[in-house]
Amino acid sequence: MGNTEVKRKAIPKRIRIKVYEKYNGHCAYCGCEMELGEMQVDHVQSLYWYGGADNMSNYMPACRECNFYKSTLTLEKFREQIITIPERLEKEFTYRLSKKYGIIKETHIPIKFYYETVN
Repeated sequence: MGNTEVKRKAIPKRIRIKVYEKYNGHCAYCGCEMELGEMQVDHVQSLYWYGGADNMSNYMPACRECNFYKSTLTLEKFREQIITIPERLEKEFTYRLSKKYGIIKETHIPIKFYYETVN
């Protein structure tokens, strides 16, 4: 499946700036605001696993957390993983107790990525 010959090239600063401006300094996934220096460039279609292109059409601005969690997942697999977070957290006593005291409230809303909600 994966191609072990893929070499990652450093993304030039001028391209990084364009990626950052794509969603006005917001993470394309969660929508948080970030500084240019905090932004990571995500390859929507993984270079390694899915032969994604190393070009602007395959770049998304991402915060560290989203980029780490998405890793090489497709967008739909990433969405599926996010949806299952509460179910996995439910195994933790402190999570259950936090829900009991109303500190945490689950919403069960459909997961929409920030880029899907803006033009």
